[in-house]
Amino acid sequence: MKKSILIILTLVALVMCGCEQNPNNPGGNNNPGGNNNTDEPSIDITPYLGKYLMTRHTELSINVLNMFSFPLDKDLDVEVVTVKSDPTVENGIILSNNDALYLRGIVDTDGLHLQNDTVLLVIDTTIANYPLNFGVSVCMTHPTIQPPVNGVMEWTSIATGSASTTVLGIPINATLTGDMRYRTVWSN
Repeated sequence: MKKSILIILTLVALVMCGCEQNPNNPGGNNNPGGNNNTDEPSIDITPYLGKYLMTRHTELSINVLNMFSFPLDKDLDVEVVTVKSDPTVENGIILSNNDALYLRGIVDTDGLHLQNDTVLLVIDTTIANYPLNFGVSVCMTHPTIQPPVNGVMEWTSIATGSASTTVLGIPINATLTGDMRYRTVWSN
């Protein structure tokens, strides 16, 4: 009798173990091929890669001496920008041109995340018959950039900066806020 109970319990244990799913076979024994769906989405950086002719347009407000502001609405030079794969980072890209532009970024399921960068803008204007000519270092904070559609990629970055200069021996401090709009007008 004890042998019979032991055999029945052993058979029940074997049947129960046979119904468990194998973690390497998520479909269980009824689906030997399993289900190949994974939780990790596939990241494709190739839509971003290539050469682009890019326009940049600034809409900035410059506040001088905390007393008055003036707008700076300016189209910057059109430039050729190359986007290539970054061999040092998974899903990484490098965005560069022939001048000083060299940005790294990462592509994920939301889009391209560029590192923030600094741009030197030259302010050349006249206020109350006094010429102002100085450079301002502008920090650019970039949004998540969506993949190009029909070769067009565009985004608007937030610009902040400050500058100091001397006019007629008087120190002048200025702050700058606004945005810069980037748009590709041709791609290869």
